[in-house]
Amino acid sequence: MTTGSAATVLDLFAEQVQRTPEAVAVVSGGAELSYRDLDTRVTRLARHLIGLGLGPEDVVALAVPRSATMIVALLAVLRAGAAYLPVDTGYPADRIGFMLADSGPALLLTVDEATEALPESGVPTLALDRPDTAALLDRVPGAGFSAEERVRPLHPEHPAYVIYTSGSTGRPKGVVVRHSSLLHYLAWTVRYPGCRGVTLLHSPISVDLTVTSVYTPLIVGGRIHLATVGGTGSTGRAELRRTPCTFLKATPSYLPLLEILPAEFSPTSELLLGGEGLQGEALAQWRRRHPGVTVVNEYGPTEATVGCVEYRIEPGVPVPSGPVPIGRPIHDTEVYVLDDRLRPVPGPEEAGELYLAGAGLARGYLRRPGLTADRFLPCPFGRPGERMYRTGDLVRWSSDGQLVYLGRIDEQVKIRGYRVELGEVAAVLADSQDVAQAVVVARTDASGGGSRLVGYVVAARGRTVSPEAERARAAGVLPDFMVPSAIVVLAEMPLAASGKVDRQALPAPVG
Repeated sequence: MTTGSAATVLDLFAEQVQRTPEAVAVVSGGAELSYRDLDTRVTRLARHLIGLGLGPEDVVALAVPRSATMIVALLAVLRAGAAYLPVDTGYPADRIGFMLADSGPALLLTVDEATEALPESGVPTLALDRPDTAALLDRVPGAGFSAEERVRPLHPEHPAYVIYTSGSTGRPKGVVVRHSSLLHYLAWTVRYPGCRGVTLLHSPISVDLTVTSVYTPLIVGGRIHLATVGGTGSTGRAELRRTPCTFLKATPSYLPLLEILPAEFSPTSELLLGGEGLQGEALAQWRRRHPGVTVVNEYGPTEATVGCVEYRIEPGVPVPSGPVPIGRPIHDTEVYVLDDRLRPVPGPEEAGELYLAGAGLARGYLRRPGLTADRFLPCPFGRPGERMYRTGDLVRWSSDGQLVYLGRIDEQVKIRGYRVELGEVAAVLADSQDVAQAVVVARTDASGGGSRLVGYVVAARGRTVSPEAERARAAGVLPDFMVPSAIVVLAEMPLAASGKVDRQALPAPVG
């Protein structure tokens, strides 16, 4: 499938509605919504938004829990031509308040159950589940939408969404992703056969994992099953166990939880992993239970629209030991591994910073021209006017032409005067048959003696971890200053709303 002459993802969705109007598009809480019914609800809300004067270059905030209403709201904002700003109501009120003040949305779409978590912002608000709102939308025609209805023409370079990511200043920054960049990404993801079956959507609206899980199935006739409960609790585990799916996107930290997925996956099933480094031993344990699933290690910052580099492991192909490569760039994407003078590194196995260029780059940071200029640089290797994005990620080329992720540049710490890459130490801890997951952090010594390394590990299924034995094993591989001073064994890693390890929640070692 190609995106053809489509200007936005909504053009592709409209074409799919015409092809399969009665097929099930969304399953939420046991209720099913067909493509025709979904399209009707989307059109009604989009027309209401247009009636409020909203269109291209406007931002609409969405504080709607995972539900069919969330899907309707996402698509309706895009159909109106505006960009949506996803707001996770599980965030602290201060963070939500900053995002709303910083982005200046013209409207906030929400539901009653979410309003208590929202700080006073002064943004006009529409609660989609209130009876008066439902009655209002029921009076709006739900068929025959035309692009001419928008308040202004919508072009591929207009924003589709704004996602806030962590900022080095302590305040999040809004990444503005264009329709053209979103289409570029989806033209790649629709190649996965599993997306035409059942996609399990478990991630929060605020992370771009959700972009893959919402739009990919809806433009090829697939079905989205909305998990009613996210996270690793008993209810979430039970739902995963009883939900057959053929397409799933998650972070590597979810692999221990995903072991309980039904073993009888379809032969066309795919598991996409992204957002964190992936260790071979953790993946190999999962593959022993699900040998028929294709696993894709997908790399990509939000600034490059979800994913732009991938490493595919087909059934029967051995899982690499150590860090799993992130692979090669997708179509119309260029990657450069450069030193601190923007020169290509001398050759394979040499570490450098990863720079990205191509059709998937975001417009930049919302209302942050200085930061945009600092991270989106003129590309000296491309056409005049082409940009490249400085990722802050350390990578190297392998001898067989695969990119290997080494960690964040800002995860380099000084231990006893030596520069240490935390990801390298974590990779050594994870390269053990007893360890399913490993994270390493630098903690300030309580005695004031500087920083020390602490490792956190989760035992592999049916195995027991000895901290002393793992420290001894690490000492046989790493120089003394890189060996963690303590290793803490956890039942499971604490996860943030993004699905990544919540490093702030890791307990201090005893003693």
